[in-house]
Amino acid sequence: MIIFIILTGSKKFSMRLDFQGKTVVIFGGAGFIGKRLVSELSKYPCKIFVVTRKPNNHEELRILAGLGQITIVNLKEYNENNLTELLSDCDIVINLIGILAEQRGSSFKYVHEVLPDLLSKISKEVKIKKFIHLSALGVNKIKNSKYAKSKLNGETFVTKNFSNPIIIRPSVVFGAEDNFVNLFNKIASISPLIPIFGAPNLTKDIFKSFLSSQVKFQPIYVGDLVKFLIGTINSKSELYELCGPSVYTFDQIIKLILEVKKVRRILMPIPLPLASIIGFVLEKLPYKLLTRDQVKLMGYENISTKGIKNLKKIVKNPKSMEVILPTYIR
Repeated sequence: MIIFIILTGSKKFSMRLDFQGKTVVIFGGAGFIGKRLVSELSKYPCKIFVVTRKPNNHEELRILAGLGQITIVNLKEYNENNLTELLSDCDIVINLIGILAEQRGSSFKYVHEVLPDLLSKISKEVKIKKFIHLSALGVNKIKNSKYAKSKLNGETFVTKNFSNPIIIRPSVVFGAEDNFVNLFNKIASISPLIPIFGAPNLTKDIFKSFLSSQVKFQPIYVGDLVKFLIGTINSKSELYELCGPSVYTFDQIIKLILEVKKVRRILMPIPLPLASIIGFVLEKLPYKLLTRDQVKLMGYENISTKGIKNLKKIVKNPKSMEVILPTYIR
């Protein structure tokens, strides 16, 4: 039997996870979250299929598990025929595929809408028992972002096509290979200036508030996200918001990074209108450090009281950035 996970939620959690003799297939399993998920799932008596479009053997994934437990499936393109063949006689599908910025040949519409639509349709046709889909926190509230709109549309397709999906909306995910903390860690290593987006957030104390950002996050540790994901395998259909235990403003995260690195840098306040102009320039580069669409996302709080309550249903002691950052920042 094969298990495919796409990230969804449920009202009741059964901690008895029956993986005996089953196979888990993960779309996007070679990415940051996927690698951690593969590592955790390899502890259970199941076979794991990792589906990726990257043309290599991903030996770093194979060594995470027992001999023959992980199979790398390279698909140059996703179509009805090859997906039907792959997913037939399987149990669970997990879809982790997502992008933060559009690239040539990889648009938000294709990655966040077309693929979830196709995967959920095929999964229903071949009688997949569990479909888990990873979305993002706040996509139902953000109206002016292409990223958010595409993510929300993807949820709609999944819910329409598959009768009982689990949809998970995590906040910013951090961990050893994340694209958020590591980006500013690299900037702090080579530049005397560190941007503080969303600053100044002016209050009565002008001096102290000059570097205070209005951008708020409630980041979730990748290890906690993965534990929650696995814990929903036996749950019923539901949509879950997920957040970590602490809320940070943008400047607090930057200061925490600098504190862990034990370095001093000049903090440069950048109001969001100015950040949008910078994004217009940077999004033209091959590697998009910042885009105007990402700036639009910063205009909304990425926090949720419900998110931490949901996480604690499975992860009793979720980890904060103060605990985890020192383990991978240098």
